[in-house]
Amino acid sequence: MKTRTLVFPASLLLISLSAAQDPAVKSWNKRVLTKDFLTEGLSAGDLDGDGVTDLVAGAFWFKGPDFKEAINYRPGKALPVNVYQEDSFLSWIDDVNGDGKNDILMASRPGKEITLYLNPGNTGEWAAHQVMTEAATESPIWTDLFGDGKKEFVCMQGGKFGYAKPDPADVTRPWSFIAISEKRTDSPYIHGLGTGDLNGDKRPDIVEKDGWFEQPAAKDGAWVWHKEMFAGKGGAQMLVFDADGDGDNDVITSLNGHGYGLAWYETIRSEGKITFARHEILSENPEVKGADGLQFSQLHSLASGDFDGDGRLDFVTGKRYYAHNGKDPGAEDPALAVIFYNRKDGNGIRWQPQVIDSDSGVGCQVLAVDLNRDGKLEIAAGDKKGVYLFNP
Repeated sequence: MKTRTLVFPASLLLISLSAAQDPAVKSWNKRVLTKDFLTEGLSAGDLDGDGVTDLVAGAFWFKGPDFKEAINYRPGKALPVNVYQEDSFLSWIDDVNGDGKNDILMASRPGKEITLYLNPGNTGEWAAHQVMTEAATESPIWTDLFGDGKKEFVCMQGGKFGYAKPDPADVTRPWSFIAISEKRTDSPYIHGLGTGDLNGDKRPDIVEKDGWFEQPAAKDGAWVWHKEMFAGKGGAQMLVFDADGDGDNDVITSLNGHGYGLAWYETIRSEGKITFARHEILSENPEVKGADGLQFSQLHSLASGDFDGDGRLDFVTGKRYYAHNGKDPGAEDPALAVIFYNRKDGNGIRWQPQVIDSDSGVGCQVLAVDLNRDGKLEIAAGDKKGVYLFNP
């Protein structure tokens, strides 16, 4: 395959915001990199070693800082919205083989393969290495699970939760999978997954829609299962951070990635035990409106970040437009992208929504990232509406 370089016209729009009257809320600019359907999710990182962040959307990488060039690094093209980008649901940019150049890790459709594309350091097609033949769940995670500077791939395999890790001697060899649970399902499409320290022992735990796995002190020890019904059908990325500022981490999750509902779970510690108090943000009932009269479906990706610079972590989410090609509840409603600002409210908190766009959505992956290194977070997303950026 010959490497193709495309130049997409980039448009810049100023979005009218639902919460614009609040002086604490910023206006956001939308930039459309392309309206082509290239990917179900996207990633950010420096691919050409120039110190500037680039974006990966399916078979293309967009060269920063202007993102006008879209360069093929593997075979692939834009598709119509009534199909799936089977080989591009989520991706991550990282130096997987430790040679000083960032590579691309790509997740295909849930339950299918994970492919590692090693950075050749020049133009042309990148070598593809299938490192996993099965990686289930809708929102797998590439993260440093043990705090040793080495990342693992958290997902499911054979119906079991666990993680895969590369062979440091040769990262292109098949990655070994370590299960931490018994078999739970025959379906690869389990929704809802996250990592973070819930019990305060400084070790990340693994969170899923039906509970959480406590990481043992010994690396080869058994992970302890704690049942907790966070979400019935499950949503997307489950965020773990200290939402209310009381010193322990809480859980934020959508409740149905193809329906309705959003909640945060306040962690409560008492006499050595951990319980969770559920606080609804958006109802699972489509007829019930949330703050500012807001309600929308298919909250299939979330990302946390301090979007207004007040020192409190907020999060961004939105609709995964046409996830099942128009067969989901609310499929024809506007494809919203929404920030939920974390506001102190007496002894508790409230989540103040701001609709930053009504014609984009968030796909399977949304990013909160400082693309231009000015100390302010941008939002990047890619789905069936295209690839787009939002900056304050």
